[in-house]
Amino acid sequence: MHDLDQTSQQYRKLGFVVPPSGKHQEWGTENLCIMFPGDYLEIRGIGDPNKFLAGVDKFLAKGEGLYSVAFNAASAQESYQAGLAAGLEIEPPRHLNRKLVLEDRTLDLHFETVMLGHDLYPGLTHANLCQHLTADTLRQPGWTDHPNGVVAFGRLVGVVSDFDAAAAAYTRLIGAENVTRGDDHILLDFGAGADIELIGPAEAQRRGDAQPQLGDAYLASATLLVKDAATTAALFEAGGVRFTRQPGGELKVDPADASGAHLYFKQA
Repeated sequence: MHDLDQTSQQYRKLGFVVPPSGKHQEWGTENLCIMFPGDYLEIRGIGDPNKFLAGVDKFLAKGEGLYSVAFNAASAQESYQAGLAAGLEIEPPRHLNRKLVLEDRTLDLHFETVMLGHDLYPGLTHANLCQHLTADTLRQPGWTDHPNGVVAFGRLVGVVSDFDAAAAAYTRLIGAENVTRGDDHILLDFGAGADIELIGPAEAQRRGDAQPQLGDAYLASATLLVKDAATTAALFEAGGVRFTRQPGGELKVDPADASGAHLYFKQA
């Protein structure tokens, strides 16, 4: 996002608890991490344009919205070695330190991140593996108690133009047993957490999630699971958040009210 303060206000309006922003010491990126019990929504911006930006600057030149997926790695080093053994284009783990200043103390957060070759994740815009070395510190008391009732990600949706190439790429990355090919989509299963659906440009257009300025392969939308959809809808209505009810019961927020992101809220 271009303006983290403005985005923070917008996401509070959506009913999220938004912690203060933190800065990556080794990179030029700054972020807000909206925490859920088992995953999180990271809102990333630029703090120092003279440092490594992981492609954030290139993405923001095209607009704002969903940009990247960080896959949880139990061990960054083991994932890296497994990737090498499989012949994947993969970079060695990089250590990242993020300082998050609270009113009474500063949280010192540490990660190991592994970059993947771009051809390995069609439809996700950007992706990497991440091992959290200070996972318990990430979730402070109250940070997962969102008024909108969100508890987790349910699904991410990416757009691809070449289903054969996408299926082949993810078969290399996560194994054939986790890649299900349909006539007009591909479903990726990770065993835990959100799954990923890959669709074509025409289906993205039909759903109202097409973003052609991002090219022919990109991360298009995300579905968040909520405790009670009626409570979420009431909060949106009270706050003036524009949304539509989908045939399956999901609440689709107008991207203009989510800083460009295409977000759906669904009963868990």
